[in-house]
Amino acid sequence: MSMNKSVFLVLALLLSACTEIIGAQKLTFDTSSNIVDLSKEVNGKWDRVCILTPYSTNQYAEKVLGFKFDVETKTDIFSSDGISLLIFANDNNAIQYYEVPRNNVDFPSLDTSCYKHDSAKFKLNKKANGWVSVQHT
Repeated sequence: MSMNKSVFLVLALLLSACTEIIGAQKLTFDTSSNIVDLSKEVNGKWDRVCILTPYSTNQYAEKVLGFKFDVETKTDIFSSDGISLLIFANDNNAIQYYEVPRNNVDFPSLDTSCYKHDSAKFKLNKKANGWVSVQHT
């Protein structure tokens, strides 16, 4: 294998590894029902979910979460108004986090806040224009 092909292969592997480490997973919900119950939708050992709205910074995330979490590098929330960020935490650790497209469910209709595992239920409000906002139940 030539030197150029070897370098290209190594760079391609490094870039794909970085994408997996940095990129947040996407999460969408079935909007045909009237309720999203995150305690049933998201497995794992989490005690609360915190919802961050578009353009949230690391500093703001720390204020909401109560601990540092690098949302600016690990997600697109800092630069995108098309997503909400759901961070599932246990104690002072982010267990999992997901970007939710706002054209699926519009979590920013809520105040930015955290919800305990047992009360992470949201009523879906379907608008005439197809937009789906949520209301905490």
